[in-house]
Amino acid sequence: MPTKTMLHELKRLLLDTASGGSRQLTEVESDLVQTNILLGEAIGKLGNSFMDLHRSVQEQQVILEALMNGQGTLDVESIEKLKATQSEVSQHVNAAVTGLQFQDMTSQLLERIVRRVIGLREALGVLSANSFEIVPEQGQSDEELEKLLSATVHAIEERLNVLDTGLWKAVRQTRMESGDIELF
Repeated sequence: MPTKTMLHELKRLLLDTASGGSRQLTEVESDLVQTNILLGEAIGKLGNSFMDLHRSVQEQQVILEALMNGQGTLDVESIEKLKATQSEVSQHVNAAVTGLQFQDMTSQLLERIVRRVIGLREALGVLSANSFEIVPEQGQSDEELEKLLSATVHAIEERLNVLDTGLWKAVRQTRMESGDIELF
């Protein structure tokens, strides 16, 4: 018959494993949702930037073709239009580059997801490895089982604590429009 201490350690092990695993999976889910939002925003921004860039380049082409075909003159108005569209092209390219910077944030989130999954797998690996040390046929004493359970609980708690404290760093990047953005 298992002792009260052994049952307490077993209960603690199961609760720690369940709650720690659930917490990590909730964080994985949150990071995946945030990654999806960032990718959607970045793709939308890139699409708009490239369409705006295309329109500005087309405006330049119309002015240049008119000049080359002799339908227009290189007057102050044409020069000003070319300068204005040149400025627009620069703005749209900068907006596209800013949209590409969000790739860095999504990379950070995906890296954190991978580390969290690896850490959770390692924590569950401790549980799996220690469960093989329980051999009912060998008639282990209650004290030996209590010791093994206690060591397993501490190993699981340690790995889950490392995950909880090591992966809470914010993901940072310049906001698409302007300023800074910090996630988490």
